[in-house]
Amino acid sequence: MNINRTIKRIVLGCVFLLLSSLYIHAGFGVSPSNINSEFLKPGASFEQTFTLSRSGSLEEMTITIQPSLGEVASWFTYEPGNTFIFERGETTKTFKIRVDVPSNADYQKYDGVIRITAAPAQADVAGVSITQGVRLDALLVVTKEDFRDLSITSIKALDSVEGKPIRIEIGAENKGNVDASPTVKIKVMNLLMEVVEEHEIANFGFVKPNEKGTLVAEFTSKLPTGEYYIEVLVLLDGKELRKERLVFNITNIPSEDNQEDEEKPLFGQIGSIISDYKDVAFYTAIASTIVLTSYLLIGKMWELKGVSTMANKWWARLLGSTKYARLTLALFIGIQVLLIIILFPLVKEKSRYLAVEDGNVQGIQDNTKKGPTVNVIEGLENTGYIIYEEPDTSSKIVYTAQDGEKFSVTEEQGDWYKVLLQNNSYGWLQNSIVKSKLTEEK
Repeated sequence: MNINRTIKRIVLGCVFLLLSSLYIHAGFGVSPSNINSEFLKPGASFEQTFTLSRSGSLEEMTITIQPSLGEVASWFTYEPGNTFIFERGETTKTFKIRVDVPSNADYQKYDGVIRITAAPAQADVAGVSITQGVRLDALLVVTKEDFRDLSITSIKALDSVEGKPIRIEIGAENKGNVDASPTVKIKVMNLLMEVVEEHEIANFGFVKPNEKGTLVAEFTSKLPTGEYYIEVLVLLDGKELRKERLVFNITNIPSEDNQEDEEKPLFGQIGSIISDYKDVAFYTAIASTIVLTSYLLIGKMWELKGVSTMANKWWARLLGSTKYARLTLALFIGIQVLLIIILFPLVKEKSRYLAVEDGNVQGIQDNTKKGPTVNVIEGLENTGYIIYEEPDTSSKIVYTAQDGEKFSVTEEQGDWYKVLLQNNSYGWLQNSIVKSKLTEEK
C-alpha cells in the first residue's frame, strides 16, 4: 500500500513538472480570415487591414507571414513587412496587405494561401515551445465586367449662414471596380415637418474603386435664419443606398456695415442719422423757430409787472432777465428740443430690437446649453438608429434606438456622443441623428 501511494505521488510530481515547463500561447487568431476580391480590373489596387489577437501568455512573439500564392505572389505587399514583432503585453496587432493588379493581367481567377505563424521571440525558451499559426485564404478574380458597389458610411448636414450654400458631406466606400458617383435627393423641412425646399444633386464627385472618400454636395437656399430638418436620400443608378433625417441650423452674421454702425459712438450715430435726412434745412428751421420763440417768451415774462423789479438780481440773470442771458437760455432750450427730435428714431429702433430679441419669434433660436441630454430625432419610418460599441460605424452594434428615446451623454468625441444605455453599459451615437433637449422644447 505504501509503495503504490509513493509511486502515485512520483507520477503526479513528474506530470506537474512537465506541465510547468511548457511554453504555450493560447487563443491565437486573425480577423478577417480571407482576402477576397472578385471584381478586379487590370491595373486595379486595393488594401485590407487584418487584426491578430491572442489570449493567455502575452510574451513577445515574432510574427512571420508565409505566402503561397503562385504566380500572383508579386502582386502582394505587406505592412509592416513579412516579419514583425507582437510586443509584450499586447492583445491585438494589426497589419495590412496591399494588392496591385498588373495592367496586363489575364482575365481569370487566382487563388492561394497566406500562412501566419507566431513563435516566442526569446532565443532561450525553457521547456517546450509551440509555434502557432493561422491561414488566410486568398481569392482574386480579374474580370472585364463593370461592377458597381458603393457603401455610404456617413451623412452630415453642416450648419450654414443665411445666403450661403448649404453643404452635405457624404462618406462613401467604393467596393466596385469602376468610379462611383451617387445622386442625392434632398428635402428641407421646418420644425412643423412641412417641406419648404426640395433639391436633386448629381455629378458632384466620385469615389475610385476600392477606396474611401468624402463627397460634398452643395445647394443654394433662400431659407431664413432658424433650425430645420433635412432628409437626405443617396442613390446609385436609381438604387437607394441610404436615407437619413438630420437637423441643421442657418445662422445670420451681421454685415460689416452693420458692425461698423454698432461700433460707432452715440454722437457718431447722431451724425449718421442727420446725414441720412435729405432735407436738413427743415431741422434748421425747426431749431431757429424754437430759439426765437423761447427768446421772445422769456422777454415777455420779464416785462410783466412785479417781475421786472427783480431783473437785476443774480438769479434773475440766470433765468434770462438780460438780453444776452435770454439769448443763451433760448439757444439751450432749442438745442435740447432738437436733440429730442433727433434721438427719438434711435430710441424707437432700440425698443423694436429688444422686442424682437426677447419675444418668441419663429426662426430665432437660443443656443444656450441646458444639460447633457440628447433625444433621437423623431421622423420617418425606419428600423431604428444604430448605437455602436466604439465611435466607428464598422464596430459592433450594441443597441438600436427608436424614435424619441432619450440618453445621457457622458463624453463627446468629434462627431460622436458616448451615451449611457438602459443596461448601464455604454455606446456611441452619431451626433447627426440626435437633437438637444432644448431643440425638442421648441
